[in-house]
Order: sequence, then structure tokens, then C-alpha cells
Amino acid sequence: MTLVAIALAVLAAVALAYGALYQHEAVAGQNNSHNGLSWAHFKELLSNRKWLIGLIVTGLGTVGNIVALALAPVMVVQPVGAFSLIVSVLLGVRHRGLKVNRRLVQAVVWCTVGVTIFVALSATTARTEVHLGSDALPLVWITTVVVAAGLSIMLFFRSAPQLVLIMAAGLLFACVATNTHLVSVQLLRAGLDQVTWLNVIGLIAATALGSWFVQNAYAAGPPEMVIAGLTVVDPIGAVILGSVVLGEASAAPVWLIVVIAATGLVACLGVVVLSRYHPDVKDREHQRRVARRTDQLTDTEES
Repeated sequence: MTLVAIALAVLAAVALAYGALYQHEAVAGQNNSHNGLSWAHFKELLSNRKWLIGLIVTGLGTVGNIVALALAPVMVVQPVGAFSLIVSVLLGVRHRGLKVNRRLVQAVVWCTVGVTIFVALSATTARTEVHLGSDALPLVWITTVVVAAGLSIMLFFRSAPQLVLIMAAGLLFACVATNTHLVSVQLLRAGLDQVTWLNVIGLIAATALGSWFVQNAYAAGPPEMVIAGLTVVDPIGAVILGSVVLGEASAAPVWLIVVIAATGLVACLGVVVLSRYHPDVKDREHQRRVARRTDQLTDTEES
């Protein structure tokens, strides 16, 4: 079952990369979308064919990932999504004319190697346990806190940086993955009457808010950055929740936990490098500097 779950997670990762490509092109093509998406933008997207295709592809990938989470521990399934970063960069080169530089390659390698080792080590120690009743509530409270923090960012920071949007989306989807695994195991091993519906409500709320952050992240920068953030922040957050809250790593020795944490840190560093040296990010920064200088010259002339 673990091998089947990993295979499904790989297919889901490919679907995520394709979905990101289509949705980013649709969102980035809107006027003033780089300043943040409004409800008017969302209504416009609902009639955009390319965005809808991306939504369907992403939805199919999500279904595959949900099945994978029902078959194997969160610690094993969620980090496999890092494969989508490689696919996303290849799609960027082919469809968007993305220029590959040394820093970009290094960042992708760090993310991929870090998360691959993360998955391999997690698969050797992760164990699935059934959490019923009050045992499932700690995850509800954590999800509530993350959703509340996400709502605060959405309400008070209209033009948040792409990295902030990605971090928020990653943490929210980590809660989604962990709650999905918990509820799926409850359903399959204990029956429908044992499902804790507060966890279901939490994962629905986190999914909706996380999707909002993802669309805004597409508007704020390149899709490879979004994929990198989601395939690192999401799995690492899910693994922490799975190991600490669900007890999936309770049988692991301390040294193994330290090594897993170190590989996760390497993957995170890859995302930071990508956020600084991605060609599209650098081009946008150059455009902002040029626009700032133009505005300063205009103000000087007027004065």
C-alpha cells in the first residue's frame, strides 16, 4: 500500500505542476492582478478557460493525493509532492521561456534532494495510528489557529509579498493533508460514525483559505516559486503535525529525527534561494526599481 500511495502522490505532483502552469497564466494575465486579487478578479477567473483547466487538473491531482493519504502516513505521502518542482521548472522552460541559471538549478537540486531524503527516511519509521474522539481534537485546535492567522493576513495585508503568501498557503495545506489523513483513517478503520466532523470542517476551511493564498501567490510572482513553497512548507509542516500530533514518528530514534530535520532545513534553504534568484523575481525587482526611479524623476521635475 505504501508503494501505491507513493505512486499516486507522484501523479498528483505532476498534476499540480500542470495546474499551476495554467492557473498562473490565467491569473497573471489579468489587469492589476499583481496588486492582489479582488473578488472581481475571482469572478472573472470563473469564466477563464485556461484557469478552469488548471482547476480541473489540480482537482484530479488532489483526489489522487487524498487516496494516497488514506493508504500511507502523512510523513511518507506529502513530501513526494516535491517532484512537482522539477516538472514545474521544465514546463516553465518549455512554455514560458524560463531562463535557467546556476542559482535556479542549485535551488531546485537542494529542494529535491532534501525532500527526497526526507521521504526515504520517513518511510522507514512512519506508522499510522487511528485517532478517535478527543484524541483528534489537538489537530482541530492547531488548524483553527493557522486558519485564524491566515484570515488576519488576508484582511490586513492586501499586497503581501509572494513568499508570505506561499508560507501561509503551505501551512494551511499542511493542516489540510494531516486532517485528511486522520479522517480517512477514521473512516476506513473505524467507520463513518467515528469520524470527527470538526476535523472535516477544519480541513474544508483550510482548503478554501489556502486556495485563496495560492491564487494571490500566482498573481504576485512566478509559478515555480509557488510550487517550491508548497512542496517544501506543506510537507514539512505536515510531517511535523504527523509526527508530533499524530505520533507517526513515536518509534523513531532521536538521531533519525535530527537527520530528517536537517534534510528539511536544506529544502527550506532551497526555497529561500529560489525566492531571491529566480529570473522572473529578479526581472520584477528590476522593473520596480526602474518605476521607482521614474517616479522620483517625475516628482523632481514637477517640484
